[in-house]
Amino acid sequence: MGQEGEGTVVPPLVGLEAAVAHDVALDAQLLAVDQDPSHSPTVAGVVAAQEPVAGSEAAPGARVRIWVQTNPGEDGGGGGGGLPVPSGPTPLTPAGTK
Repeated sequence: MGQEGEGTVVPPLVGLEAAVAHDVALDAQLLAVDQDPSHSPTVAGVVAAQEPVAGSEAAPGARVRIWVQTNPGEDGGGGGGGLPVPSGPTPLTPAGTK
């Protein structure tokens, strides 16, 4: 799309596993990088956002910043919804019993 050699179309990375997103970006001649360069590259989790957005044009070799959501709650960030609610009644057990 567009003229040959001038740019490449940024693929949609949101919703992909981070490792897959890196491969898809490389296939498009782009480099997916973590949004915070001070962190080591994230390879586990799902891409929640990207910049530039999918469908825009970028120069071959350009960087696409990705925001990867790992297991919510593990990083202490406090975001991502409420606590899980049990599906049924939970039996009560006296403290200290086995």
